Amino acid sequence: MKGAENSAPPSRHWVALYTFIILLPLVYAIPPFVVENVSDNKEVVTFVSVAIIVPFVSYLFLPLAIKAHSFARS
Repeated sequence: MKGAENSAPPSRHWVALYTFIILLPLVYAIPPFVVENVSDNKEVVTFVSVAIIVPFVSYLFLPLAIKAHSFARS
């Protein structure tokens, strides 16, 4: 595991691809959930959906993808 800590981070191209792959299902799944359970107002749906998606991507899924990339490269 020590090798994964010292490896270089993935290039911007890999991070962009991982971000796209992570965002795609979330953008299709979260807004309909918000419409059914929170509000029908378009602005509220957008705000709540982004407030849910951004932390998931920034703090959970993208770091896991980067760790998996580093693990696969080592």
